Amino acid sequence: MAATMAMTAAYANAQEQDKPEDPIIVSGDLPGPTDIRATVRAVMQERGNTQPLHRYLDPLCLHVTGMAAQANAFVRERMLANANDAEIALADEGCSVNAIVFIVEEPVQLLELLTDRQPWLLRPDDRRRVEFEAEEGAPVIVWHNFEDRAAQGGRLAHSATVAGSTGTVTPLGVNVRVNNQSGFGRTGATHSTAVQSGVIILNLNHLVGMDLERVGDFATMRLLAPGLIPFEHQLDEPTSVTAPFIADEGETVLTRFDRAYLRALYGLQPNAAANRLPAAVVREYEEDE
Repeated sequence: MAATMAMTAAYANAQEQDKPEDPIIVSGDLPGPTDIRATVRAVMQERGNTQPLHRYLDPLCLHVTGMAAQANAFVRERMLANANDAEIALADEGCSVNAIVFIVEEPVQLLELLTDRQPWLLRPDDRRRVEFEAEEGAPVIVWHNFEDRAAQGGRLAHSATVAGSTGTVTPLGVNVRVNNQSGFGRTGATHSTAVQSGVIILNLNHLVGMDLERVGDFATMRLLAPGLIPFEHQLDEPTSVTAPFIADEGETVLTRFDRAYLRALYGLQPNAAANRLPAAVVREYEEDE
């Protein structure tokens, strides 16, 4: 775990440095609403989608593993603080984990272990992509498992009947999840989509030279915003901690844009369509003065 020790030592050294006597003043023009909207659209997987946004609807129960205990705890507390700032509900101690951060040297071996011991964690739809990325030595591997919910986020009950338009019911051969709680509306979808579980695997070999704050902030964005993808837009602003994720390059902590993105994502109602997110991010960004 030499790389882990280097990361922890770098963090400790940074904490010990004296603060500059004179404040650092940053000048320049902030991006306008059009630029913010364009950036949100550029980083969303659900580009212009009228389907509901994907996010955690249950309280977040986070586990971080792979490094020394102190480093694991630091990253976890950093991520929970970020989630709390974004007003994301946090689960109580002793909860069932629904968000996992692995920081390991051999992602391929980890995936083999997960396939053997916890096959439910990596579903067939993601398996081929995830295994390919691990074999290619990707610095970051992320996937989420989803389930449809009622419009306001409640779990769908199993039923053998479906409510008919005239009040009658049609019997089904087996019990399945049926959305009898929601009707069609003009302002949102008839259902929501919740993250059942989310996993991020960080390749330890790519983290050498990074502070743990940056690791925690990057993991926050990739894990809590499933529709967010790292981007390479041409704008100088707004920037994000998600790109580029390379030592000595890019942002090192959550940016104003990142904070606005999370607050907007979790501030919309559960069945809000993805195409409502850009305007919501603009509002949060402008309020963060």
